[in-house]
Amino acid sequence: MNRLLKIEWNKIFYNKGTRIFIILYFVMILLMGAFLPNFKPNFSGPGGVEINFNFIKLGALDFPAIWHNITYLIAYGKFFLAIIVINNITNEYSFGTFKQNTIDGLTKTEFLNTKVLMNLAITLLSSLLVAVLVFTLGSIFSEKFDFVNGIEFLAGYFVEIFAYIIFAMFLSFLLKKSAFAILSLIVLNITESILKGAEFLVRFRTNPSEGKDATFFTDYLPLNSNSKIIDYPSMDISEAMMGGKLFTADHVQWEFFGISVFYIILFLGLSLFIIKKRDL
Repeated sequence: MNRLLKIEWNKIFYNKGTRIFIILYFVMILLMGAFLPNFKPNFSGPGGVEINFNFIKLGALDFPAIWHNITYLIAYGKFFLAIIVINNITNEYSFGTFKQNTIDGLTKTEFLNTKVLMNLAITLLSSLLVAVLVFTLGSIFSEKFDFVNGIEFLAGYFVEIFAYIIFAMFLSFLLKKSAFAILSLIVLNITESILKGAEFLVRFRTNPSEGKDATFFTDYLPLNSNSKIIDYPSMDISEAMMGGKLFTADHVQWEFFGISVFYIILFLGLSLFIIKKRDL
């Protein structure tokens, strides 16, 4: 395992573009930690009354809601990680290093393992930074420090990120060109969103009584199910209007957690199939 990680680390470390994207991603996480406590938007209400929102007082950084809020926001950065993975793999085809590695004795299965191990390392590092961010902000701004309460969202975040970049890896092996893989990822994301909207319109017209909590078949598509692991942060507007907290405790969507684990296994298998059946 150490040999495989060393091979992959050398490829990433000596690629300037990959280094830049990794640095930008982790700097983004740190900047978000500095920005959130100071985010206090003002809105003009009826009659010109100014309404001030203080997300700290509304409980955004209180345990356990902080776990949900932080992981939900930072998960949007997974597209940056997908670009890193796509560039890393497609460069293997562009520069012929995949072929050279196999000539030097690396099996196709070991080659895939190097990519999976590096993806796992990136996901673990990202999850660790999220945990540090939650610990730091929670220690400073939470009324009651309870680090363990809500930590399930860290597991949800890990699976969401890992499943997403494994899907990006599959597209990279399938298409072999970074531009095609990135464009396909964007198009598929948009397509799944459109399909979900279309299903909502059809079902709502058929049965108007169906609410927002209805289960949609399109939620089980790879990218839709991935984003459903950590759903929108829960809010209680009536409680906030009475002087309480706006953000409330919630749970990981374990159903979509399990579906994403299934997709991880599926796309790992498909990636291995493509590598073994395709000529170098």
